[in-house]
Amino acid sequence: MELISSLGITSSQYLSKERFISYYHQSRLLFSLGDKVKNVLEIGIFNSLLTEILRQNNYNVTTADIDPNLKPDIILDLTADFTLPKDKFDVVVLFQVLEHFPYEKSELALQKLAAITKKYLVISIPHTTQYLSLQIKTSVFKTGYLLWKIPEFWSTTPLCDEHYWELGLKGYPKKRFLASVAKAGLTIREEYTDPTFPYHYFLILEKI
Repeated sequence: MELISSLGITSSQYLSKERFISYYHQSRLLFSLGDKVKNVLEIGIFNSLLTEILRQNNYNVTTADIDPNLKPDIILDLTADFTLPKDKFDVVVLFQVLEHFPYEKSELALQKLAAITKKYLVISIPHTTQYLSLQIKTSVFKTGYLLWKIPEFWSTTPLCDEHYWELGLKGYPKKRFLASVAKAGLTIREEYTDPTFPYHYFLILEKI
């Protein structure tokens, strides 16, 4: 796996409109867990935007990444035999991370993270679909959306070259990942897809 700092991605390239949509939901889902969730382990960082949003809202954030050039608090390789302190973090967050490893290693990482979090994992993973999204917006009524999606079950090619797998592709149906969630001892508290950017599939997972 190539380190993100070696790919030559600039902040202007990374901070797309879709990325800001994702940041909005990352912070929104964390805020929805309430005031008692304050100690956060954020795994997988590129810039410090989410970290800064959380810290400005009085969260205690510890960052972790495999890439030392990003200067995380913890150097962490999720594919290795890692250890982290148990019951220190109220929530572990990792957005668009698991797909960067072979699926079996992603599944094992999910199990290890479920063991160390006090209560929650908040994650997102890519969901590759053909979709049609319609926005209904008037000056009187609240904005609404209609979304139709068909997983690309006929394809084996992720949209991103850095991904080993993506939900919806051949061999990776949604039910397979949900089985991995259950195997890790987690239950789904909330799942969400933004109809304007359905490529990112968000989950709040709660420890059983």
